[in-house]
Amino acid sequence: MAGTMRLTRNYYDVKRAVWANKTRLADGVLHINRDEIETLVKPILGGIAEARFELVAPGENTRIIHVLDTVQPMYKPEGNAYPGIIGPPTTTGSGATNLLRGFVVMESAALPWESSSASSGLLYPRDAIVDMTGPVSEYSPFSHTSNLVMCYNLVEGKSSAEYDAAIRLSAMRVADYLARVTQEAQPDEVELFSLDDAADDLPKVVLVWQCQNQGVYANTLLYGHPIDNLVPTWLHPNEMLDGAVVSGNYVWPAFKVPTYLHANHPILLELYRRHGVDLNFAGVVFSRSHNPTHWHKERSASFCVKLARMLGAQGLVMAWEGGGNAAVDAMLTIEYAEKLDIAATAVTFEFGGQDGTEGDLLVDSVPEAIAIVSGGSIEKTISLPPVDRVVGSEVLRLNKESGGWFPNAAEAITFDTTTHIYCSGNQSGHGRLYGAAY
Repeated sequence: MAGTMRLTRNYYDVKRAVWANKTRLADGVLHINRDEIETLVKPILGGIAEARFELVAPGENTRIIHVLDTVQPMYKPEGNAYPGIIGPPTTTGSGATNLLRGFVVMESAALPWESSSASSGLLYPRDAIVDMTGPVSEYSPFSHTSNLVMCYNLVEGKSSAEYDAAIRLSAMRVADYLARVTQEAQPDEVELFSLDDAADDLPKVVLVWQCQNQGVYANTLLYGHPIDNLVPTWLHPNEMLDGAVVSGNYVWPAFKVPTYLHANHPILLELYRRHGVDLNFAGVVFSRSHNPTHWHKERSASFCVKLARMLGAQGLVMAWEGGGNAAVDAMLTIEYAEKLDIAATAVTFEFGGQDGTEGDLLVDSVPEAIAIVSGGSIEKTISLPPVDRVVGSEVLRLNKESGGWFPNAAEAITFDTTTHIYCSGNQSGHGRLYGAAY
């Protein structure tokens, strides 16, 4: 079953993006006609009054704020990437896919706090920040990419679902449109992804990938549909590489996993690199995290481990999106796996205060969780310097719980934690921070 999909990824490097009178890719420069993409999205904006486009390059003294999702531009000459959103929800993961490497489409919008279906309590869209240079730039992978930022001005009075759908579809359409420039060009690199070359004497390893699902603005989509009622399922890793999993999560900037990282999942890609070398990658066990009760968490964790056993896994890499609620799902999965002699490891952020020694480092733990990779503590004071340019708007939107704080986004600011830094506590493995016991 695992060996039935073969995916060729054709990479087209984008070294720079510029505005031009014709959309094309030439000598590593992506030329973009602004009028073309404005015309493309205008009919599908729905609850959006306007979508403005800004180009941001690596190394610029620029801060991007109100960041929502970030999309990897991909195009399939036969079929469609991001199925269920671009085209029908048919199974993907085979054939050829063209990618613009080093370039992303990024969404930026100040989603109304009051309109959120989860506007009370913890679940509301928090401001997310990307600095393109300076002391916090390395927390996000998108300080190294050329970014086309779609800045949305919203129509008042629309529902959260209407804003969410219009923003997602318009960004996906632009990503798809721009990726089509690869049709007439030669790729800079070609890479084949297949699970065919397994070796009988190597251990089988699965990635358990648990994603957020708590309603609009805190959601994940599989083939275009929210995963709220999903029973844990097996995915061929190529399905994720082709965009079967899409983010709709705008709640906690540090922990959210944008669509770009689902489609370029660092742990998945590392397991693929080692497939047939020192392990056999048996695929992805995909499930929701943030299950509503402990009973549901036990059910989901047990189901994940059952699938791992059916795949013959001797090892399991546990990764999840989100914070405390999700950590319980993950730890139960590790516990059940270890009790059935499946060696489990996990990638997680940690707490621990300023020096890493205060209180509990993890939200939840089980005795079986003995192989933990730390991506660093989120409880560190960070200071952002002033910048020359801000993309998104002029002010940050912070601290809804205390009535709101709206500082000038271009000025220096200090945070007690890294919560507002986009992807800074990310468990997908993209980060350059890690912790090791010695």
